[in-house]
Amino acid sequence: MDTFVMPKTELSKGRLLILGASSVILCLSFIMTVFAPFPLALAHILYGRFLGIITGVAGLVVSFAVAKFLYADLTLFWFYVLVFLFAVGIAEILKKNISPVKGMVVFGLGFIALFGALSFGYFSSQNTTPKAFVLEQIELSKDKISEQKKLMEQSSDKDSFAALQLLDNPEMLATELIRSFPSYFFIGVFLMLWFNMFLSLKSRRLLLSGHDYPYSERNLLNFKVPFGFVFVLIAGLVIAIWGKDMGIPYEGLGLTIIKCLGIFYFFQGFGVFSDLLSFLGIAGLFRSLIVMLVILMANYLIAIAGLFDNWFDFRKYFVKQKIDQ
Repeated sequence: MDTFVMPKTELSKGRLLILGASSVILCLSFIMTVFAPFPLALAHILYGRFLGIITGVAGLVVSFAVAKFLYADLTLFWFYVLVFLFAVGIAEILKKNISPVKGMVVFGLGFIALFGALSFGYFSSQNTTPKAFVLEQIELSKDKISEQKKLMEQSSDKDSFAALQLLDNPEMLATELIRSFPSYFFIGVFLMLWFNMFLSLKSRRLLLSGHDYPYSERNLLNFKVPFGFVFVLIAGLVIAIWGKDMGIPYEGLGLTIIKCLGIFYFFQGFGVFSDLLSFLGIAGLFRSLIVMLVILMANYLIAIAGLFDNWFDFRKYFVKQKIDQ
């Protein structure tokens, strides 16, 4: 079968505009916002650094205008700044032919370290603490919280009662947010990087198939966590169970370690799961539906599969079965 090569004439300014607009629209959608860096990264790859950055700057202007004048809240703008940085980072990793796994891990950890340093600098300059900052934001958002409480009071969901207890107690809510934020932030950063890196690698291979690239999306699917991190995971589990008895001051440290390592085992397990679907001959829309359902409803099973893949190397069983047949 002939391989499609995207003609240069198709790289029109109109397509560039569509890519830039798509990034802003995805950012506005909230549900699909995790994919917002992808169109911007693709623009950077297809049209070059200059036009890619110009497109991103235009998106920053639009997101600022929407956030300022439509929502009266700059949260959307600051999130698009994150989208812009991730898009440029992903595009540069691909353009410089850096290993996507190495690039993702180094960029992600670097971004988290930078965010931590900036946060520390901000709290120090304001002579405040993270908890005091969160309590201040809760106070500023009390009207929105009151609306949310009314909706929860009408809900029959069994989790609503626990959520209402948190909303009625700002101190408890602030403590819970601070305890859970590090792991969720870490997971969010790497999920966004992985998904958008995957889409960018696959799109580059399909749209610029006339070029020979050393890396593809296959490299992300072959993600492998070094075996030594199993002992770090075990340490996290020990702290999570017996941390109080051990006198560890930060109560959530063990769970934070487990969740942060869990995202990497999820990547490894997802690669195994993808190969299993290919081995079973599942493709097309049905494959996409299965993948989405598993990610949303059984992501922890994928992470567990990734962990045990260190001992069992599940892919070799797929290969053996193929040979036997």
